[in-house]
Amino acid sequence: MTVEKVETELFCIHCGRETEHEFIYISGKLTKIECLECGLTLKFDQEVLLLIYSKDLIKGIFTKLQRIADEAFADLSKFLRAIPVRIITKPKRVVDEVRKIIDD
Repeated sequence: MTVEKVETELFCIHCGRETEHEFIYISGKLTKIECLECGLTLKFDQEVLLLIYSKDLIKGIFTKLQRIADEAFADLSKFLRAIPVRIITKPKRVVDEVRKIIDD
């Protein structure tokens, strides 16, 4: 497990101005941001972030049918030219994205 600390200036909502903040990464994942002036801290639970991402991914898959229908009605000839490539590439892009999230 590697811990990396990065400092940068951000606007602090508690201080009301730009202040120095410390970002803490554990194994390459952002876990905490802390204002070095007032101590205001934001912590990131990776499991919660993964759950939110999963819900967004599932919602995107379910709404894809409506978006495809909208595209077909908007310009049928363009849709028919693009659909064969998309049928092949979209599942691969989704699988690659999920693998990247899981592997991180």
